Amino acid sequence: MEIATLLNLGCFVLCFLFSQNGKASGNSQLPVATKVWWTSINFKTILEWEPKPSGYAYTVEFFGKKTDVQKSPRCIKIQTTECDLTSFLLNLTDSYTAHVISEPIETVDKTEEYPFTRSDKFTPYKDTKIGQPTFKIEENEAKDNIKLLIETPLSSIRGPNNTFLSIQEIFKKDLEYVTYYRKASSTGKKEAKSKINEIDVPVDRGESYCFNVHIVIPSRSDENQQSQESATHCSHSEKPFYEEYGIGVLVGLILVPVLLLVAIITCACCCLRKKNNKEENSPDGVPLKGV
Repeated sequence: MEIATLLNLGCFVLCFLFSQNGKASGNSQLPVATKVWWTSINFKTILEWEPKPSGYAYTVEFFGKKTDVQKSPRCIKIQTTECDLTSFLLNLTDSYTAHVISEPIETVDKTEEYPFTRSDKFTPYKDTKIGQPTFKIEENEAKDNIKLLIETPLSSIRGPNNTFLSIQEIFKKDLEYVTYYRKASSTGKKEAKSKINEIDVPVDRGESYCFNVHIVIPSRSDENQQSQESATHCSHSEKPFYEEYGIGVLVGLILVPVLLLVAIITCACCCLRKKNNKEENSPDGVPLKGV
């Protein structure tokens, strides 16, 4: 009886130790992700976090107010620190939350819950950044009006015919266009707006004007309303260069290269003079006297 009791006690102790070992290697000791953030431009949306895993892996799950919990097949037990969720966040007005779950590389118990870090909420329609618009300049025959023809960037969302939708097609009437413009010879800026992708700007005949364009979504929060700024384009001027920019600019363009050349020549002469002085004062530079 004593031997049987000892054996039973030993088995109990071993089982207890194994169970404790399993708990120690489970969710309590796995590091969790930090600095989880969303990066999104033109509805191309990527979830990112830190740090890179070592000895464990990450799995990403996400859900929205109108979307059930899902996992991207490409973001299960990954050892990178980003997950592209573009093709899953198709309800653009839904508010999504993601969990970055830390898991052992080899999971034995699929029912066990592992630690995770929760992301901030992300609503694509309100939060994705809008990229640069492009535009063309058209002048009328009288040269007193300029029309800007604006094109919005393509999004990463596909439409019914499987082509990428433009930002204009997604936001429709909830979108405005703003241009800031000035005379090429001036720094003072003016503003013009339009609800369609054309902006007419009255101008002085013969003057050159420079423009850049923003897309604006007024329904968004202030810090998220404007798109990235477009490249700057200027219209053609019929005035001579010196008349448009002034005599001062023309004189400056001539004088700067001349002064630069004078400075280089002066510096070279000074260096040559110092070299000659060193040679004259050195022992080897003293001429031999006749015997």
